[in-house]
Amino acid sequence: MYRKINKCIDITSNYCKIHTPCYVINKSQFLNNLETIKGSFKSEWGENILLGYSIKTNHLSKLMEIAKSENMAAEAVSDDEYYYAVEQRYRKEKIIFNGPQKSEECLKDALKNSSIINIDNLEEIKMISKIWKETKEESNRAVIGLRLNFDLEKECIGETTAGECGSRFGLSLENGEFETAIKNLQELGIRISGLHLHYSTRTRSLKVFEVLAKKACEVSKKYGLTHDIRYIDMGGGFWGGRALKGKPTMLEYSKVVCKGLMSEFNPDKVSLILEPGSSLLATAVTFYSKVKNVRKVKNISIVTIDGSLLHFNPFLSIREPECKIYASGKQRIMKQIICGATCMENDRIIKIEDEVELKVGDYIQINNAGAYTVGFNNCFINLPPYVYLEDNKNLDLVRDKDRELMFKI
Repeated sequence: MYRKINKCIDITSNYCKIHTPCYVINKSQFLNNLETIKGSFKSEWGENILLGYSIKTNHLSKLMEIAKSENMAAEAVSDDEYYYAVEQRYRKEKIIFNGPQKSEECLKDALKNSSIINIDNLEEIKMISKIWKETKEESNRAVIGLRLNFDLEKECIGETTAGECGSRFGLSLENGEFETAIKNLQELGIRISGLHLHYSTRTRSLKVFEVLAKKACEVSKKYGLTHDIRYIDMGGGFWGGRALKGKPTMLEYSKVVCKGLMSEFNPDKVSLILEPGSSLLATAVTFYSKVKNVRKVKNISIVTIDGSLLHFNPFLSIREPECKIYASGKQRIMKQIICGATCMENDRIIKIEDEVELKVGDYIQINNAGAYTVGFNNCFINLPPYVYLEDNKNLDLVRDKDRELMFKI
C-alpha cells in the first residue's frame, strides 16, 4: 500500500555533513527516556531502584558510557556481553548476569565479584555447586536470584510471545524445577537473594505486569523466601519513549508493579531492578540514509538508498517505519518506492504517493531506530553504518567504518 508522508523538509546544514548510512544518537532523548522510567518508579517505590542497561538491545559503547555515567548497571545475557561490560569499565558488582548460556568460567568470575546472577536453569545450579565447593570462602558475597518460569499465557491469554508452548526461559514452577533449585541452593548454604520475572509479550499490557508482581509475591511467600530477598528484577518489556494512544505510560506501569509487590516486600529493604530495552533506546537513535540512484519501472519511481531495511528493521517484520524525506525536487509524482542498497529483492522500505520527487543526494530519515538494530548489523554486503552522537546540537562521529573488519570475519 502506498502512503502519504506529511512533511517534506530541507535537511539542516549540520546534517548535510554526515556520512551515510548512519545512526545518530540523541543524548538528550536518551536521558529524557531514562528520567521518565526512573522518576515514575521512584515515585511509587522510593529510592531503592536499580536500572540495568540492556546490552543486547544496543551495544554501542557510547550509549553504554552514557548509561554508566547515569549510574545504570549493565545487563548481560552471555559471557561475551559480561566481559564486554567489564571492558566498558563497569564494575562487576554493577553487572546483572542473565541468559541461558553462562559458562562455568564466567559464572565463577561473577560469583566471586558479587555480580547479580539470575539463574536460568538447573545446569547452572550444578556449576554453582561445583564452584561453591571449590571456592566457598571467596564466593560468600555472591548475589544469586532465580528466574521464574510459569504459565503466564494461562492468565494472560493471547498476550505472551511463546503462546501455549510456554516460555523456554527460567525454572519451571509447574514441573518442580524452581523448587529443586531452591532446595539445592539451600543445601549448599546459599542465600537466594532475588527473583527475576522477565517475560516477552506481544501486548506489554498492564495486566501482564500485574500478574508478574502478584506471582513474585505468591512464590516468595510459599517457599519462605521473603526474609532473604534483597531484590525483585522485573526485567523489561515496557512500552515507552513516546506516548501512544491506548498504550500504558511508564507511570501506569509503576503503579501496577509497585502496588502488587508491596503486598509482600518492603521497598526500604528490597531493591526493584528494571531492565528497560526498547522503552529506553528505541527513540534515542535515528537512522539517516542518502539516495544513490533513481529509475523507472512500470511507471513507478524506484529510489535506492545507501542504507538497508536491515539497518532499522533487522527482523524484517511487516511494519511501516516512521520516516521523513528531505527532497530537493519540486515536482510531485504519484508513486515512489524507497528501497535499500542490498541485492535482496525484498529490501523495500516504504511506498509513498503524491510526494515531492526524490533525487540522487536526497535524504531519508527513519525514527525510533535504537532497539535491536546495531546488534544485528554485520558485514552483509556493506560494513555497519557510521554512528554519530548529537549532544547540544553538536554532532560527533563516534564510530567510523573499518574495512579490515569485513576481511577478518
